[in-house]
Amino acid sequence: MKVQPWLVVLAVAGTLVGADQVDQRQTTIELTSKRTLMSAPVNIAVGGGFVSGGELADGQGRAKVGNGFSHCGVLSVSVAVPPAVTAHCTSTFRIQDGELHLSGLRHYRSITEGFEDTTMAVIGGTGKYSNARGEAKATRVVDRADVGYRFTITLVD
Repeated sequence: MKVQPWLVVLAVAGTLVGADQVDQRQTTIELTSKRTLMSAPVNIAVGGGFVSGGELADGQGRAKVGNGFSHCGVLSVSVAVPPAVTAHCTSTFRIQDGELHLSGLRHYRSITEGFEDTTMAVIGGTGKYSNARGEAKATRVVDRADVGYRFTITLVD
């Protein structure tokens, strides 16, 4: 039996329409962080790198749930004093049931004060998160003296 070309086109189009209508499940993880490590040098320069990180707590900042560390490569440095820095950072959050791995750009008005609010890609992980994909939003926690962030991580199944 000969298959008509227009039947093939309709079958492919039907598959694409169906794929757009598939519901995706989402899981949200909320964490807060307290920075206890920052290795950025005083004379930071393009091409250099630094490590930062510290403790992770639950979304209310009450119970420690793990730790998180980032390795950043410096992409640009302003001539201002202190210099503003843009960096590409990869982060690993070790929490119960595995690790979450994140990647994204960060803009620092001042390295000592921390980075501005940003969005990062969830690029994988280990354990329960071995196939993790999604997005993480980092928002600076301004009601405390130390450098800290609230992370809202949305995983898509």
